[in-house]
Amino acid sequence: MEDDNLKKANVTMFGLPRNLDGMSVENLNDYRNALKQEIVRVDAALEHRNGVHAGAEALFKS
Repeated sequence: MEDDNLKKANVTMFGLPRNLDGMSVENLNDYRNALKQEIVRVDAALEHRNGVHAGAEALFKS
């Protein structure tokens, strides 16, 4: 049941999982590459936010 709720949350928040049935091989490859680029972008945002968070913690621990 929790898995179903997680899937519904993903669809609502992110539009995932996407229906891949009607996509050609070329479109699937393009979609996969776009997802990889998005992962790189998300990783960079996470790294930045973790750095900001660590800096704030260090500031307030002093």
